[in-house]
Amino acid sequence: MIAAASRMISSRILPRWLVILLIVATIFNDLQPFLPLGELSKDAFVYLFPLAFLMLLRNPGRVALPPLFSVLLLIFIILIVVSIAVNYEAVSTAYFKGRSGMSRVITQGMAVLLGPLVTLLFFNLASSANRRDISRGAEVALWVMAVVAVFETASWSGVPGFSQIYEGMSVFIHAETNEYYPLRMRLTAFEASWAAVMLTFIFPFAMTRATPVKLFLYAGFVILSMFLAQSRTAMLVIGIQYLVLLAAFMRRRKDYIVHCVTAICIAAMTVLATPGVGESVATKVSNLIEFGSVDGMIDKDGGVENVSNITRLAAVRAGMSMFRENPVFGVGFAQYGFNYPSHIHMDDMRSSEVRSYVTEADIELAWPPAYSLHVRLLAELGIIGYLSWLSLILPVLLRSLMMADGTTYLGRMHLAVAMTLIGWMLLGVSIDSFRFFGGWIALGVGLALPRPPRSFGDRPVVSRTAAAS
Repeated sequence: MIAAASRMISSRILPRWLVILLIVATIFNDLQPFLPLGELSKDAFVYLFPLAFLMLLRNPGRVALPPLFSVLLLIFIILIVVSIAVNYEAVSTAYFKGRSGMSRVITQGMAVLLGPLVTLLFFNLASSANRRDISRGAEVALWVMAVVAVFETASWSGVPGFSQIYEGMSVFIHAETNEYYPLRMRLTAFEASWAAVMLTFIFPFAMTRATPVKLFLYAGFVILSMFLAQSRTAMLVIGIQYLVLLAAFMRRRKDYIVHCVTAICIAAMTVLATPGVGESVATKVSNLIEFGSVDGMIDKDGGVENVSNITRLAAVRAGMSMFRENPVFGVGFAQYGFNYPSHIHMDDMRSSEVRSYVTEADIELAWPPAYSLHVRLLAELGIIGYLSWLSLILPVLLRSLMMADGTTYLGRMHLAVAMTLIGWMLLGVSIDSFRFFGGWIALGVGLALPRPPRSFGDRPVVSRTAAAS
């Protein structure tokens, strides 16, 4: 009897803790690589995911597949294969910076295939009793990031004890970071922008079980982190997510929306009209937009232009040039970097980063980035592949956005899915990687969530019972 009870406990408790740990693992992406998995080798999530997937496969007969998503995914994969086949001659002979065309296909293919597997796992988890464990994991992850933030900010001032502890943590959570980073909040990520990317997933799901007090604290922490990270894209994305959050919580109280907008306008006018303060705020906002830092120009090589802006614009223009030359099937999956040098303009070479990206000898430098997932998909897969990609995400996004509600747990889960997928689409303007596991997780959860009941059967999440569960 004791043995049976032990097995029952282990069969319930261990999977729940594994789900929580899996969500927490998404915030660590700068670990020491253990396996040759390319860009995935630094993510803690990659090393825990096989265990969770094996847990799912314990009962293969109970594994469910989302029908429409599976069909759309199959079409997307077929279009990837077609893009390679159409450009096979170029793909098979491509070689740049020590990489071959087919090696890039394989390593990038792993990232693309892993995403749908993550979606499949969380589709089944969200359909079962593990839905609240996903929320718990997000809350734990947010608290972990907050603790790291305390030690990180203290280390900037050299506070005794805090600095040494942060340096010790960095040995593990920033194991692969070698280059200098300015004083911008990185939290558990390898750089500030990716810390912001993680928050666009962690915060929406953490707030699904939060009481009003916790919700206020979580929102405040995210706002402070965005300010310290000084990430332009993240500020825009988080800002839009907050608007969606407010709209969902106040969808039945339009008078509250009017009051909030009025209060914000009055506060903004007061700040801008205050002598000295208004000029300082305007200058910092202008510097952030133009240079990516409130301190203005901080590029090491000097000059009057922001090198980062030049590099990003050059990458986007190169991708759109590839798309115009191959609008139907693109230049081939994972082939953006090989085509990058031939699509760079001469005036782009004033950026030291661009000059390094087009130099064959500079093998150690990171692969030429597209800086936009949307541009990369258009360049590599053409318009057909890009539309196929959107068809995987937009239906789930729109469905959850229509069902989002701040008064019930199920409504908040739909809200979290909508906020995360909106963030994924917006972040795709600034990042070009398929590694955003939060987006794949939200996609799986969104596919599994039922329509909220019209009755009052779903308990409000603000109640003490729900908050303590």
